[in-house]
Amino acid sequence: MILPKNRNYYRAQLIQQLDQWSYRIISLGFLFLTIGILSGAVCTNEAWGSYWNWDPKETWAFITWTLFAIYLHTRR
Repeated sequence: MILPKNRNYYRAQLIQQLDQWSYRIISLGFLFLTIGILSGAVCTNEAWGSYWNWDPKETWAFITWTLFAIYLHTRR
């Protein structure tokens, strides 16, 4: 028979592993989002003559990037 303490220990281990995996995945997503924003700025400069125009798509990309940065910074 499994003791309740043992079950809680394994549950805590599982939660910790899931937390580590989510941190790694968000870090990878942050890296790809950064690359996407930078390459989009270069493409925008070629097409429209400026790196940033503050249209809704660019603004929300910046807001998302900022929220990811805050999360990763506070997690550190």
